[in-house]
Amino acid sequence: MWSMILKKRVKSNELKMLDWLAPRMEFTEKEKQRHFSLRKGFEGEIKFDIWMESLEIEHLTLNDLLLEVGGTTFQIDSLVIIQDAILVFEVKYYVGDYYYEGERLKKINGSEIKDPLLQLKRSISLLRQLFESLGFRLVIESSVVFINPEFTLYQSPMDAPIIFPSQLNRYMKNLNKKHSNLTTLHRKIAEKLLQLHQTDSPYKRVPKYEYEQLAKGLMCEECHQILDKIEKKEFVCSHCGTHEGIDDAVMRSIEEIK
Repeated sequence: MWSMILKKRVKSNELKMLDWLAPRMEFTEKEKQRHFSLRKGFEGEIKFDIWMESLEIEHLTLNDLLLEVGGTTFQIDSLVIIQDAILVFEVKYYVGDYYYEGERLKKINGSEIKDPLLQLKRSISLLRQLFESLGFRLVIESSVVFINPEFTLYQSPMDAPIIFPSQLNRYMKNLNKKHSNLTTLHRKIAEKLLQLHQTDSPYKRVPKYEYEQLAKGLMCEECHQILDKIEKKEFVCSHCGTHEGIDDAVMRSIEEIK
């Protein structure tokens, strides 16, 4: 039975850099917002991955794909290959109340935000172009998944490809009822997408900094505060209580410095 994650989800290089820099320098408000947005987005994607673990039929999963067609780059949060379709998910971890006004998505305070439906529409259009160039004739089913149970959306279009938190269990039950036997063709498609995945994101934005200006020291892996206490052969974070072996902390710190 072919059911596996061929491309696992990992923190983007930009998020890693921001996590490492945040306790060592003072971010601007814009940089703070970017860091918060990336961290919450990654947290939501991890929750989505946990939900996807209950998918029982044969499938192949590729997460965080960065693809290019005709000189245009696009991202896919999660792509799942089953027998008769390619499932594409745009994952959002929004919290609070939102509403649609015409074709614009807004927070309850009236501020407009980027519409994930438009993001998804663009990605699917480019993915179809890519498949066509490769000679693949595939059915693509796409959805925006709002994974946070504390999210509410008012006045959403009735026919919009949206999976709300209250629909997650039902969607998975229906998906598990599908017949799915994968073949070498499905594997070939997945391997081709892996081959085309771009490793260097054009969306990466890292704050400007000078190494000499950064706060020095080993940072806690959990709360990113400076480690200042040693008990036996472990660092103990006085802020969150996390324990980490000295060797592990030093090797991790070397990776951060690199």
